[in-house]
Amino acid sequence: MGSRIRTGFVRATLALAPTALASATLALAALVLTSAPALAGGRNPGSLLVFPEYDNLGGRFALITITNTNTDLVDGSVQVEVIWLNGSTTEPLLSCSETNATYLLTPNDTLTLMSSFANPNPHRGWAYAFAKDVQGRAISFNFLIGDALLVDPVFALDYAVNPIMFSSPRMQGQPTDLDGDGLRDLDGAEYEAAPDRVLIPRFLGQGALASSELILINLTGGGRFTALVDFLVYNDNEEVFSRNWTFRCWTKVPLLTISAQFSQSFLANASNHDVSEIIGYPAQEAGWFELDGSMAWSTNTQIVDPAILAVLVETAGTRSGAETAFSLGTQTNGALLPVGILGDLD
Repeated sequence: MGSRIRTGFVRATLALAPTALASATLALAALVLTSAPALAGGRNPGSLLVFPEYDNLGGRFALITITNTNTDLVDGSVQVEVIWLNGSTTEPLLSCSETNATYLLTPNDTLTLMSSFANPNPHRGWAYAFAKDVQGRAISFNFLIGDALLVDPVFALDYAVNPIMFSSPRMQGQPTDLDGDGLRDLDGAEYEAAPDRVLIPRFLGQGALASSELILINLTGGGRFTALVDFLVYNDNEEVFSRNWTFRCWTKVPLLTISAQFSQSFLANASNHDVSEIIGYPAQEAGWFELDGSMAWSTNTQIVDPAILAVLVETAGTRSGAETAFSLGTQTNGALLPVGILGDLD
């Protein structure tokens, strides 16, 4: 059993509750949200794990799990620092402010943290964890895997989200902070590069039967930066629509807040959709979308093409499902996590 030292996008199934729209609900219940590979490297063990969401508000909590798959009884232990980031939108100066603690994981050890206990602040947001040595230096240790389970006991909602994994190209045990700036650079040298374009393979037309929220994380600039994200939204007949959205550091936003182009009404009545799809239940519209960071800025600095992570959370009735996104390409300007208005000076 491992001892603890404390210092300081996915799998889910969309199950619909019975409603007055029983036949439509049963049809949608057959739609399964399958797991999708995590961004930037797939679902492989890594040295750095990004957990897209935790929520300590209104009785909700998350169970964050980190597991050490190294079996070496001599050199297989590792310290892991977990950093919880406040995703507040009402206190801009506290955006992505952090609460952190360090834990020891021995070989084959697993650690699960209840977010409302490990981080007792009444926040919601995101978290990341990375391997360290006994001197407290971030190191390459590509043996970590994890999971996050979001629980809402009030509304009986729960869903699991795999963390987004970043391995390190450094040799095992070697320090990763090559430039000495105290940041985890997603540049291909310290850790894997961040994704460039993000692809969401499906969304359901938003309306009476389905609602979705999009989690967005800006990896470029830090908590004092606002990011502009460009969207391309496709219906089920290859017709494309464009939109953009701004947020600071982290957000969880309804698709309909981003654009009415995600709505059931728009897709069915204002687009040249395929009348035969969804195959098996054509009354329900569906589509897909991609997103790409356009610009990030603070009161001092502008950065072109910021790195963005995304997770789609879909809800119907009293059940939810979530899936991380696919990605295309890489970019090297991500870093966890600058705190000032200058961003990562590298």
